[in-house]
Amino acid sequence: MKRLLYLALASILIMTGCGRENETDPGDSKEQAVYEQETSKTETEYSNDLIKIQIPDDIADLVKVDVEDDKISVYDKESLDSGFGGLVFIVWARPIDSGMGGGPYIKIGELSNENADIYEVVKGYATEIQWDYNLADMPENFKKIYDSADDIISAVAGNNGYTFILGAGTKGEDLYNNVLSRYVTAKNKDWDAARYEAEGMSSEFYNNPLDAIGYAYYDINLDGIDELFVGEFGEDDLKGVVYDIYTMVGGKPVHVISGSARNRFYAHSDGLIVNEWSGGAALSGFDVYNLEADSTELTYQWGYKYDGYENEEKPWFKSFDGNEYESVEEEDAKEAYKIGDKYVRFDYKRLSDNTDAIEAAEYEGVADQPLSALPRYEYPGPEQFYSEVYRYIIDEFAGNYEPADVSIPSPVIVKEDELDNGDIDLYGDFWLYNYNLNGDTLECVSGGSYPGCMHIIKGERGYEVKSFDLVGDGSDYEPSAKKIFKTYYNDLIKAQADEETKQKDRAQIIANYVAANSLDIRQYKDYGWDPVLLPDENIDSFYSVLD
Repeated sequence: MKRLLYLALASILIMTGCGRENETDPGDSKEQAVYEQETSKTETEYSNDLIKIQIPDDIADLVKVDVEDDKISVYDKESLDSGFGGLVFIVWARPIDSGMGGGPYIKIGELSNENADIYEVVKGYATEIQWDYNLADMPENFKKIYDSADDIISAVAGNNGYTFILGAGTKGEDLYNNVLSRYVTAKNKDWDAARYEAEGMSSEFYNNPLDAIGYAYYDINLDGIDELFVGEFGEDDLKGVVYDIYTMVGGKPVHVISGSARNRFYAHSDGLIVNEWSGGAALSGFDVYNLEADSTELTYQWGYKYDGYENEEKPWFKSFDGNEYESVEEEDAKEAYKIGDKYVRFDYKRLSDNTDAIEAAEYEGVADQPLSALPRYEYPGPEQFYSEVYRYIIDEFAGNYEPADVSIPSPVIVKEDELDNGDIDLYGDFWLYNYNLNGDTLECVSGGSYPGCMHIIKGERGYEVKSFDLVGDGSDYEPSAKKIFKTYYNDLIKAQADEETKQKDRAQIIANYVAANSLDIRQYKDYGWDPVLLPDENIDSFYSVLD
Protein backbone atom coordinates (compact mmCIF):
# COMPACT_ATOMS: atom_id res chain seq x y z
CA MET A 1 0.00 0.00 0.00
CA LYS A 2 1.32 3.43 -0.85
CA ARG A 3 2.54 5.61 1.99
CA LEU A 4 1.98 9.33 1.72
CA LEU A 5 4.23 11.31 3.99
CA TYR A 6 2.18 14.45 4.30
CA LEU A 7 4.25 15.68 7.20
CA ALA A 8 7.34 15.71 5.00
CA LEU A 9 5.40 17.47 2.25
CA ALA A 10 4.21 20.11 4.69
CA SER A 11 7.81 20.69 5.77
CA ILE A 12 8.84 21.13 2.12
CA LEU A 13 6.08 23.67 1.58
CA ILE A 14 7.15 25.68 4.59
CA MET A 15 10.79 25.51 3.61
CA THR A 16 10.35 26.41 -0.05
CA GLY A 17 7.27 28.56 -0.04
CA CYS A 18 6.64 27.54 -3.58
CA GLY A 19 4.34 25.73 -5.97
CA ARG A 20 3.67 22.46 -7.71
CA GLU A 21 6.28 20.49 -9.62
CA ASN A 22 5.80 20.16 -13.36
CA GLU A 23 3.22 22.92 -13.54
CA THR A 24 3.03 25.08 -16.65
CA ASP A 25 6.42 26.16 -17.94
CA PRO A 26 6.21 29.48 -19.78
CA GLY A 27 8.62 28.08 -22.35
CA ASP A 28 5.95 25.53 -23.31
CA SER A 29 3.14 28.07 -23.63
CA LYS A 30 2.36 27.27 -27.27
CA GLU A 31 2.20 23.55 -26.59
CA GLN A 32 -0.11 23.99 -23.60
CA ALA A 33 -2.30 26.66 -25.18
CA VAL A 34 -1.23 29.15 -22.55
CA TYR A 35 -0.73 32.78 -23.35
CA GLU A 36 1.72 34.90 -21.44
CA GLN A 37 1.16 38.45 -20.33
CA GLU A 38 4.33 40.44 -19.66
CA THR A 39 4.25 42.51 -16.48
CA SER A 40 4.73 46.20 -16.01
CA LYS A 41 3.98 48.67 -13.29
CA THR A 42 0.87 49.86 -15.09
CA GLU A 43 -0.45 46.49 -16.32
CA THR A 44 -1.11 44.57 -13.13
CA GLU A 45 -4.43 42.82 -13.78
CA TYR A 46 -4.49 39.29 -15.16
CA SER A 47 -7.71 37.46 -15.98
CA ASN A 48 -9.22 34.44 -17.66
CA ASP A 49 -12.81 33.36 -18.24
CA LEU A 50 -13.44 32.80 -14.53
CA ILE A 51 -11.15 34.89 -12.33
CA LYS A 52 -8.82 37.86 -12.24
CA ILE A 53 -5.98 38.85 -9.95
CA GLN A 54 -4.09 42.08 -9.29
CA ILE A 55 -0.33 42.16 -8.98
CA PRO A 56 0.86 45.02 -6.66
CA ASP A 57 2.98 47.65 -8.37
CA ASP A 58 5.93 47.07 -6.05
CA ILE A 59 6.46 43.54 -7.40
CA ALA A 60 5.08 43.99 -10.92
CA ASP A 61 8.55 44.07 -12.47
CA LEU A 62 9.59 40.93 -10.56
CA VAL A 63 6.94 38.54 -11.86
CA LYS A 64 5.98 36.70 -14.99
CA VAL A 65 2.38 35.49 -15.17
CA ASP A 66 0.86 32.71 -17.25
CA VAL A 67 -2.88 32.71 -17.83
CA GLU A 68 -4.86 29.61 -18.82
CA ASP A 69 -8.60 29.08 -19.21
CA ASP A 70 -9.06 28.22 -15.53
CA LYS A 71 -5.67 28.86 -13.94
CA ILE A 72 -3.27 31.75 -13.30
CA SER A 73 0.35 30.94 -12.40
CA VAL A 74 2.73 33.51 -10.91
CA TYR A 75 6.51 33.07 -11.35
CA ASP A 76 9.61 34.79 -10.04
CA LYS A 77 11.01 36.16 -13.28
CA GLU A 78 14.60 36.16 -12.05
CA SER A 79 14.57 32.47 -11.11
CA LEU A 80 12.69 31.53 -14.26
CA ASP A 81 15.07 33.38 -16.57
CA SER A 82 18.00 31.71 -14.79
CA GLY A 83 16.74 28.31 -15.81
CA PHE A 84 15.00 27.31 -12.59
CA GLY A 85 11.31 26.60 -12.03
CA GLY A 86 10.44 29.98 -10.59
CA LEU A 87 6.86 29.04 -9.68
CA VAL A 88 5.67 30.96 -6.60
CA PHE A 89 1.96 30.16 -6.54
CA ILE A 90 -1.06 29.21 -8.63
CA VAL A 91 -4.69 30.30 -8.47
CA TRP A 92 -6.93 27.64 -10.01
CA ALA A 93 -10.71 27.65 -10.42
CA ARG A 94 -11.96 24.09 -10.96
CA PRO A 95 -15.42 22.45 -10.83
CA ILE A 96 -16.28 21.58 -7.27
CA ASP A 97 -16.89 17.95 -8.25
CA SER A 98 -13.90 17.68 -10.59
CA GLY A 99 -12.32 14.78 -8.70
CA MET A 100 -8.99 16.61 -8.84
CA GLY A 101 -8.58 17.05 -5.10
CA GLY A 102 -5.28 16.32 -3.44
CA GLY A 103 -1.75 17.39 -4.12
CA PRO A 104 -0.22 20.66 -2.99
CA TYR A 105 -3.41 22.69 -3.27
CA ILE A 106 -5.34 24.51 -0.57
CA LYS A 107 -8.93 25.63 -1.07
CA ILE A 108 -9.38 29.36 -0.50
CA GLY A 109 -12.99 29.96 -1.54
CA GLU A 110 -15.63 29.49 -4.22
CA LEU A 111 -16.94 31.09 -7.38
CA SER A 112 -20.64 31.01 -8.18
CA ASN A 113 -23.10 32.64 -10.56
CA GLU A 114 -26.85 33.15 -10.71
CA ASN A 115 -27.26 29.71 -12.36
CA ALA A 116 -25.76 28.08 -9.25
CA ASP A 117 -22.67 26.96 -11.17
CA ILE A 118 -19.93 26.55 -8.57
CA TYR A 119 -16.15 26.38 -8.86
CA GLU A 120 -13.77 25.91 -5.99
CA VAL A 121 -10.75 28.20 -6.03
CA VAL A 122 -7.49 26.73 -4.77
CA LYS A 123 -4.01 28.06 -4.12
CA GLY A 124 -1.24 25.81 -5.39
CA TYR A 125 2.46 25.39 -4.72
CA ALA A 126 5.32 23.36 -6.16
CA THR A 127 6.82 20.44 -4.25
CA GLU A 128 10.45 21.24 -5.09
CA ILE A 129 12.67 24.29 -4.70
CA GLN A 130 11.96 26.69 -7.55
CA TRP A 131 15.01 28.96 -7.27
CA ASP A 132 18.74 28.42 -7.53
CA TYR A 133 19.24 25.46 -5.19
CA ASN A 134 22.86 26.52 -4.62
CA LEU A 135 21.59 29.43 -2.56
CA ALA A 136 21.18 28.91 1.17
CA ASP A 137 18.04 31.06 1.45
CA MET A 138 15.08 32.08 -0.65
CA PRO A 139 16.14 34.92 -3.01
CA GLU A 140 14.98 38.40 -2.09
CA ASN A 141 12.75 38.86 -5.13
CA PHE A 142 11.20 35.43 -4.75
CA LYS A 143 10.45 36.19 -1.11
CA LYS A 144 8.77 39.49 -1.97
CA ILE A 145 6.40 37.71 -4.34
CA TYR A 146 5.84 34.86 -1.90
CA ASP A 147 5.03 37.25 0.95
CA SER A 148 2.48 39.03 -1.27
CA ALA A 149 0.67 35.83 -2.31
CA ASP A 150 -2.01 35.80 0.38
CA ASP A 151 -2.90 39.46 -0.20
CA ILE A 152 -3.15 38.82 -3.94
CA ILE A 153 -5.35 35.79 -3.41
CA SER A 154 -7.64 37.51 -0.91
CA ALA A 155 -8.40 40.07 -3.64
CA VAL A 156 -9.32 37.51 -6.33
CA ALA A 157 -12.43 38.56 -8.25
CA GLY A 158 -14.81 36.69 -10.53
CA ASN A 159 -15.35 37.26 -14.25
CA ASN A 160 -18.29 36.78 -16.61
CA GLY A 161 -20.99 36.88 -13.97
CA TYR A 162 -19.11 34.86 -11.34
CA THR A 163 -18.66 36.12 -7.79
CA PHE A 164 -15.75 35.00 -5.63
CA ILE A 165 -16.28 34.55 -1.87
CA LEU A 166 -13.11 34.10 0.13
CA GLY A 167 -13.39 31.17 2.56
CA ALA A 168 -16.64 29.80 1.08
CA GLY A 169 -16.87 26.02 1.23
CA THR A 170 -14.04 25.67 3.73
CA LYS A 171 -15.54 26.21 7.19
CA GLY A 172 -17.13 23.35 9.08
CA GLU A 173 -20.05 25.37 10.41
CA ASP A 174 -21.15 25.96 6.79
CA LEU A 175 -20.64 22.37 5.62
CA TYR A 176 -21.85 19.81 8.14
CA ASN A 177 -25.09 21.08 9.63
CA ASN A 178 -27.20 18.37 7.99
CA VAL A 179 -24.76 15.74 9.25
CA LEU A 180 -25.13 16.94 12.83
CA SER A 181 -28.90 17.12 12.45
CA ARG A 182 -28.88 13.36 11.79
CA TYR A 183 -27.59 12.78 15.32
CA VAL A 184 -30.45 14.92 16.60
CA THR A 185 -32.89 12.89 14.50
CA ALA A 186 -31.39 9.68 15.87
CA LYS A 187 -32.13 10.85 19.40
CA ASN A 188 -35.57 12.19 18.56
CA LYS A 189 -36.56 8.90 16.91
CA ASP A 190 -34.83 6.72 19.49
CA TRP A 191 -32.71 4.75 17.02
CA ASP A 192 -31.25 1.52 18.32
CA ALA A 193 -27.56 0.65 17.99
CA ALA A 194 -28.12 -1.31 14.77
CA ARG A 195 -29.79 1.68 13.11
CA TYR A 196 -26.80 3.90 13.99
CA GLU A 197 -24.46 1.42 12.33
CA ALA A 198 -26.72 1.02 9.31
CA GLU A 199 -26.71 4.80 8.86
CA GLY A 200 -22.90 4.96 9.01
CA MET A 201 -22.75 6.41 12.52
CA SER A 202 -21.01 5.06 15.59
CA SER A 203 -23.26 3.02 17.85
CA GLU A 204 -21.23 4.46 20.73
CA PHE A 205 -23.74 7.36 20.74
CA TYR A 206 -26.69 5.02 21.22
CA ASN A 207 -26.93 5.57 24.98
CA ASN A 208 -25.60 9.14 25.02
CA PRO A 209 -27.99 12.03 25.60
CA LEU A 210 -27.70 14.93 23.16
CA ASP A 211 -25.72 17.11 25.57
CA ALA A 212 -23.09 14.37 25.90
CA ILE A 213 -22.31 14.39 22.16
CA GLY A 214 -19.56 16.80 21.14
CA TYR A 215 -18.32 18.00 17.76
CA ALA A 216 -15.37 19.96 16.39
CA TYR A 217 -14.08 21.16 13.02
CA TYR A 218 -10.46 20.68 12.02
CA ASP A 219 -8.59 20.51 8.69
CA ILE A 220 -6.82 17.19 9.21
CA ASN A 221 -5.69 16.58 5.60
CA LEU A 222 -4.34 20.11 5.04
CA ASP A 223 -6.45 20.85 1.95
CA GLY A 224 -8.00 24.02 3.36
CA ILE A 225 -11.37 22.37 4.11
CA ASP A 226 -12.51 21.44 7.60
CA GLU A 227 -13.32 17.88 8.57
CA LEU A 228 -15.99 17.12 11.18
CA PHE A 229 -15.09 15.12 14.28
CA VAL A 230 -17.87 13.80 16.51
CA GLY A 231 -17.09 12.36 19.93
CA GLU A 232 -17.94 12.54 23.57
CA PHE A 233 -16.65 14.65 26.41
CA GLY A 234 -13.76 13.13 28.33
CA GLU A 235 -10.87 14.01 30.57
CA ASP A 236 -7.14 13.23 30.48
CA ASP A 237 -6.43 10.50 27.90
CA LEU A 238 -10.03 10.50 26.71
CA LYS A 239 -10.16 14.23 26.00
CA GLY A 240 -10.69 14.72 22.28
CA VAL A 241 -11.73 11.11 21.66
CA VAL A 242 -13.43 10.68 18.26
CA TYR A 243 -16.07 8.13 17.25
CA ASP A 244 -17.13 9.52 13.85
CA ILE A 245 -15.18 11.41 11.18
CA TYR A 246 -16.62 13.20 8.13
CA THR A 247 -14.96 14.94 5.21
CA MET A 248 -15.95 16.72 1.99
CA VAL A 249 -15.83 14.83 -1.31
CA GLY A 250 -16.97 16.55 -4.49
CA GLY A 251 -18.46 19.36 -2.42
CA LYS A 252 -20.60 17.02 -0.31
CA PRO A 253 -20.15 15.77 3.27
CA VAL A 254 -19.41 12.05 3.51
CA HIS A 255 -18.66 9.66 6.34
CA VAL A 256 -15.07 8.45 6.68
CA ILE A 257 -15.02 5.99 9.58
CA SER A 258 -16.63 5.10 12.91
CA GLY A 259 -15.08 3.96 16.16
CA SER A 260 -16.02 2.82 19.62
CA ALA A 261 -14.70 2.88 23.16
CA ARG A 262 -12.25 0.04 22.42
CA ASN A 263 -11.53 1.17 18.86
CA ARG A 264 -11.32 4.93 19.12
CA PHE A 265 -9.75 7.69 17.05
CA TYR A 266 -7.80 10.88 17.69
CA ALA A 267 -6.75 13.76 15.47
CA HIS A 268 -2.98 14.32 15.47
CA SER A 269 -1.52 17.81 15.09
CA ASP A 270 0.76 16.69 12.24
CA GLY A 271 -2.22 16.06 9.97
CA LEU A 272 -2.67 12.42 10.93
CA ILE A 273 -5.47 10.25 12.29
CA VAL A 274 -4.59 7.77 15.03
CA ASN A 275 -6.67 4.69 15.80
CA GLU A 276 -6.17 3.29 19.31
CA TRP A 277 -7.54 -0.22 19.75
CA SER A 278 -7.71 -2.98 22.31
CA GLY A 279 -8.24 -6.71 21.85
CA GLY A 280 -7.94 -7.80 25.46
CA ALA A 281 -5.66 -7.53 28.47
CA ALA A 282 -2.60 -8.68 26.53
CA LEU A 283 -3.40 -7.15 23.13
CA SER A 284 -3.63 -3.45 22.24
CA GLY A 285 -2.05 -0.93 19.92
CA PHE A 286 -2.39 2.07 17.68
CA ASP A 287 -2.35 2.66 13.90
CA VAL A 288 -1.58 5.91 12.11
CA TYR A 289 -3.28 7.06 8.90
CA ASN A 290 -3.45 9.94 6.43
CA LEU A 291 -6.84 11.00 5.13
CA GLU A 292 -6.61 11.61 1.38
CA ALA A 293 -7.94 14.97 0.16
CA ASP A 294 -11.33 14.87 -1.57
CA SER A 295 -11.66 11.21 -0.58
CA THR A 296 -12.66 8.94 2.28
CA GLU A 297 -9.54 6.83 1.81
CA LEU A 298 -7.34 6.38 4.87
CA THR A 299 -3.75 5.49 3.94
CA TYR A 300 -1.83 3.43 6.46
CA GLN A 301 1.43 4.96 7.70
CA TRP A 302 2.69 2.90 10.64
CA GLY A 303 1.51 1.22 13.82
CA TYR A 304 2.62 -0.41 17.05
CA LYS A 305 1.07 -3.08 19.19
CA TYR A 306 1.53 -4.87 22.49
CA ASP A 307 0.77 -8.54 21.88
CA GLY A 308 1.43 -10.80 24.84
CA TYR A 309 -0.44 -13.60 23.12
CA GLU A 310 2.08 -13.58 20.27
CA ASN A 311 5.18 -13.34 22.45
CA GLU A 312 4.90 -13.04 26.20
CA GLU A 313 8.62 -12.31 26.61
CA LYS A 314 8.90 -9.72 23.82
CA PRO A 315 5.38 -8.40 23.26
CA TRP A 316 6.23 -5.14 21.42
CA PHE A 317 5.79 -4.98 17.62
CA LYS A 318 5.84 -2.43 14.80
CA SER A 319 4.13 -2.48 11.37
CA PHE A 320 4.21 -0.44 8.18
CA ASP A 321 1.12 -1.98 6.59
CA GLY A 322 -1.13 -3.10 9.47
CA ASN A 323 -0.73 -6.74 8.52
CA GLU A 324 2.88 -7.77 9.00
CA TYR A 325 4.64 -6.88 12.27
CA GLU A 326 8.27 -6.98 13.34
CA SER A 327 9.50 -7.25 16.91
CA VAL A 328 10.95 -4.09 18.52
CA GLU A 329 12.53 -3.28 21.85
CA GLU A 330 10.33 -2.09 24.69
CA GLU A 331 12.07 1.27 25.00
CA ASP A 332 11.52 2.00 21.28
CA ALA A 333 7.84 1.08 21.52
CA LYS A 334 7.29 3.19 24.63
CA GLU A 335 8.88 6.15 22.87
CA ALA A 336 6.48 5.63 19.95
CA TYR A 337 3.53 5.49 22.33
CA LYS A 338 4.25 9.13 23.22
CA ILE A 339 2.35 9.91 20.03
CA GLY A 340 -0.52 10.90 22.30
CA ASP A 341 1.45 13.99 23.32
CA LYS A 342 0.52 15.53 19.96
CA TYR A 343 -3.16 14.62 19.89
CA VAL A 344 -5.55 17.48 19.20
CA ARG A 345 -7.51 17.62 22.44
CA PHE A 346 -10.71 19.10 21.09
CA ASP A 347 -12.75 21.40 23.30
CA TYR A 348 -15.93 19.97 21.87
CA LYS A 349 -19.07 22.03 21.37
CA ARG A 350 -22.20 20.39 22.72
CA LEU A 351 -24.62 19.22 20.06
CA SER A 352 -27.49 20.20 22.35
CA ASP A 353 -26.40 23.85 21.90
CA ASN A 354 -26.48 23.71 18.09
CA THR A 355 -29.86 25.28 17.37
CA ASP A 356 -29.35 25.08 13.59
CA ALA A 357 -28.90 21.30 13.71
CA ILE A 358 -31.87 20.92 16.05
CA GLU A 359 -34.09 23.00 13.80
CA ALA A 360 -32.93 21.15 10.68
CA ALA A 361 -33.87 17.85 12.33
CA GLU A 362 -37.43 19.10 12.69
CA TYR A 363 -37.90 19.13 8.90
CA GLU A 364 -39.17 15.67 7.99
CA GLY A 365 -37.18 13.93 5.30
CA VAL A 366 -34.10 16.16 5.52
CA ALA A 367 -31.96 15.04 8.45
CA ASP A 368 -33.34 11.51 8.24
CA GLN A 369 -31.92 10.95 4.76
CA PRO A 370 -28.60 9.14 4.22
CA LEU A 371 -25.59 11.31 3.41
CA SER A 372 -25.08 9.79 -0.01
CA ALA A 373 -26.63 11.66 -2.89
CA LEU A 374 -26.89 8.39 -4.81
CA PRO A 375 -30.13 6.40 -4.79
CA ARG A 376 -30.17 2.88 -3.41
CA TYR A 377 -29.62 0.20 -6.03
CA GLU A 378 -32.82 -1.48 -7.23
CA TYR A 379 -32.91 -4.26 -9.81
CA PRO A 380 -34.31 -2.80 -13.08
CA GLY A 381 -34.79 -6.03 -15.06
CA PRO A 382 -37.89 -8.07 -15.90
CA GLU A 383 -37.49 -11.13 -13.64
CA GLN A 384 -39.39 -10.58 -10.40
CA PHE A 385 -37.44 -13.01 -8.28
CA TYR A 386 -34.14 -11.35 -9.21
CA SER A 387 -35.38 -8.16 -7.60
CA GLU A 388 -35.51 -10.10 -4.32
CA VAL A 389 -32.07 -11.65 -5.00
CA TYR A 390 -30.39 -8.29 -5.48
CA ARG A 391 -32.16 -6.81 -2.47
CA TYR A 392 -31.08 -9.75 -0.33
CA ILE A 393 -27.42 -9.39 -1.34
CA ILE A 394 -27.41 -5.73 -0.26
CA ASP A 395 -29.35 -6.22 2.96
CA GLU A 396 -27.42 -9.31 4.02
CA PHE A 397 -23.86 -8.32 3.17
CA ALA A 398 -23.50 -4.52 2.89
CA GLY A 399 -23.32 -4.30 6.68
CA ASN A 400 -20.00 -6.18 6.57
CA TYR A 401 -18.31 -3.05 5.24
CA GLU A 402 -17.93 0.62 6.05
CA PRO A 403 -20.89 2.55 4.59
CA ALA A 404 -20.44 3.78 1.03
CA ASP A 405 -22.48 5.94 -1.34
CA VAL A 406 -24.06 2.93 -3.01
CA SER A 407 -23.82 -0.87 -2.86
CA ILE A 408 -24.32 -2.66 -6.20
CA PRO A 409 -24.60 -6.46 -6.48
CA SER A 410 -23.00 -8.30 -9.38
CA PRO A 411 -24.07 -11.94 -9.15
CA VAL A 412 -22.34 -14.62 -11.19
CA ILE A 413 -25.10 -17.12 -11.81
CA VAL A 414 -24.01 -20.76 -12.12
CA LYS A 415 -27.35 -22.57 -12.24
CA GLU A 416 -31.03 -21.86 -11.69
CA ASP A 417 -33.10 -24.87 -10.63
CA GLU A 418 -36.86 -24.44 -10.55
CA LEU A 419 -38.33 -26.96 -8.14
CA ASP A 420 -41.59 -28.87 -8.53
CA ASN A 421 -43.45 -26.54 -6.17
CA GLY A 422 -42.43 -23.44 -8.12
CA ASP A 423 -39.66 -22.44 -5.72
CA ILE A 424 -36.13 -21.83 -6.98
CA ASP A 425 -32.63 -22.91 -5.99
CA LEU A 426 -30.21 -20.33 -7.33
CA TYR A 427 -26.53 -21.32 -7.40
CA GLY A 428 -23.95 -18.63 -7.91
CA ASP A 429 -21.06 -16.51 -6.74
CA PHE A 430 -22.88 -13.49 -5.38
CA TRP A 431 -20.59 -10.44 -5.49
CA LEU A 432 -21.27 -7.13 -3.78
CA TYR A 433 -19.31 -3.97 -4.60
CA ASN A 434 -19.47 -0.75 -2.58
CA TYR A 435 -18.75 2.56 -4.32
CA ASN A 436 -18.22 6.19 -3.45
CA LEU A 437 -18.97 8.83 -6.06
CA ASN A 438 -16.02 10.99 -7.12
CA GLY A 439 -17.03 13.37 -9.89
CA ASP A 440 -18.32 11.19 -12.73
CA THR A 441 -16.60 8.07 -11.38
CA LEU A 442 -17.82 5.35 -9.02
CA GLU A 443 -14.75 4.42 -7.00
CA CYS A 444 -14.90 0.93 -5.50
CA VAL A 445 -14.00 1.11 -1.82
CA SER A 446 -14.85 -2.42 -0.71
CA GLY A 447 -16.63 -5.58 -1.70
CA GLY A 448 -16.62 -9.33 -1.55
CA SER A 449 -17.67 -12.65 -2.99
CA TYR A 450 -20.36 -14.86 -1.43
CA PRO A 451 -20.65 -18.17 -3.29
CA GLY A 452 -23.52 -20.43 -2.36
CA CYS A 453 -27.10 -21.43 -3.04
CA MET A 454 -30.12 -19.20 -2.43
CA HIS A 455 -33.40 -20.95 -1.68
CA ILE A 456 -36.15 -18.72 -3.04
CA ILE A 457 -39.84 -19.27 -2.36
CA LYS A 458 -42.87 -17.60 -3.89
CA GLY A 459 -45.61 -16.59 -1.49
CA GLU A 460 -48.60 -14.28 -1.47
CA ARG A 461 -46.36 -11.21 -1.37
CA GLY A 462 -44.04 -12.39 -4.12
CA TYR A 463 -40.61 -13.96 -4.00
CA GLU A 464 -38.53 -14.22 -0.84
CA VAL A 465 -35.07 -15.63 -0.09
CA LYS A 466 -35.94 -18.18 2.56
CA SER A 467 -32.36 -19.29 3.25
CA PHE A 468 -28.85 -19.07 1.87
CA ASP A 469 -26.24 -21.83 2.04
CA LEU A 470 -22.91 -19.98 2.07
CA VAL A 471 -19.62 -21.64 1.14
CA GLY A 472 -17.08 -21.68 3.97
CA ASP A 473 -13.73 -19.88 4.19
CA GLY A 474 -10.15 -21.10 4.11
CA SER A 475 -9.67 -24.85 4.28
CA ASP A 476 -13.43 -25.31 4.51
CA TYR A 477 -13.99 -23.66 1.13
CA GLU A 478 -13.58 -26.63 -1.21
CA PRO A 479 -15.44 -29.28 0.82
CA SER A 480 -18.35 -26.93 1.59
CA ALA A 481 -18.51 -25.74 -2.03
CA LYS A 482 -18.66 -29.32 -3.29
CA LYS A 483 -21.34 -30.16 -0.76
CA ILE A 484 -23.52 -27.16 -1.66
CA PHE A 485 -23.00 -27.09 -5.45
CA LYS A 486 -22.89 -30.86 -5.93
CA THR A 487 -22.82 -31.58 -9.69
CA TYR A 488 -22.52 -27.84 -10.37
CA TYR A 489 -19.17 -27.50 -8.56
CA ASN A 490 -17.12 -27.56 -11.77
CA ASP A 491 -19.49 -24.97 -13.23
CA LEU A 492 -18.74 -22.73 -10.24
CA ILE A 493 -14.98 -23.04 -10.73
CA LYS A 494 -15.35 -22.30 -14.44
CA ALA A 495 -17.55 -19.25 -13.82
CA GLN A 496 -15.16 -17.87 -11.21
CA ALA A 497 -12.24 -18.21 -13.61
CA ASP A 498 -14.01 -16.30 -16.39
CA GLU A 499 -12.84 -12.86 -15.29
CA GLU A 500 -13.66 -11.19 -18.61
CA THR A 501 -17.34 -12.13 -18.42
CA LYS A 502 -17.57 -11.18 -14.74
CA GLN A 503 -16.22 -7.68 -15.34
CA LYS A 504 -18.30 -7.21 -18.48
CA ASP A 505 -21.49 -8.09 -16.58
CA ARG A 506 -20.42 -5.91 -13.67
CA ALA A 507 -19.99 -2.89 -15.96
CA GLN A 508 -23.39 -3.53 -17.57
CA ILE A 509 -25.14 -3.78 -14.20
CA ILE A 510 -23.61 -0.45 -13.16
CA ALA A 511 -24.53 1.13 -16.50
CA ASN A 512 -28.15 0.00 -16.13
CA TYR A 513 -28.28 1.43 -12.59
CA VAL A 514 -26.89 4.76 -13.87
CA ALA A 515 -29.43 4.86 -16.72
CA ALA A 516 -32.38 3.89 -14.53
CA ASN A 517 -31.61 6.76 -12.17
CA SER A 518 -30.50 9.33 -14.81
CA LEU A 519 -27.11 9.76 -13.13
CA ASP A 520 -24.17 11.63 -14.62
CA ILE A 521 -21.68 8.78 -14.14
CA ARG A 522 -19.33 7.68 -16.94
CA GLN A 523 -17.08 5.06 -15.39
CA TYR A 524 -16.11 2.97 -12.39
CA LYS A 525 -12.68 2.44 -10.92
CA ASP A 526 -11.07 -0.18 -8.69
CA TYR A 527 -8.26 0.96 -6.44
CA GLY A 528 -4.92 0.78 -8.25
CA TRP A 529 -6.55 0.14 -11.66
CA ASP A 530 -7.49 2.39 -14.57
CA PRO A 531 -11.11 3.57 -14.80
CA VAL A 532 -13.52 1.44 -16.84
CA LEU A 533 -15.92 3.30 -19.14
CA LEU A 534 -19.51 2.14 -18.79
CA PRO A 535 -21.31 0.60 -21.77
CA ASP A 536 -24.65 1.81 -23.08
CA GLU A 537 -27.82 0.91 -21.21
CA ASN A 538 -29.12 -2.59 -21.96
CA ILE A 539 -31.97 -3.37 -19.60
CA ASP A 540 -34.17 -5.08 -22.19
CA SER A 541 -31.94 -8.01 -23.18
CA PHE A 542 -29.08 -8.16 -20.68
CA TYR A 543 -30.88 -9.67 -17.71
CA SER A 544 -32.28 -12.57 -19.69
CA VAL A 545 -28.71 -13.89 -19.71
CA LEU A 546 -29.05 -14.39 -15.97
CA ASP A 547 -32.01 -16.74 -16.33
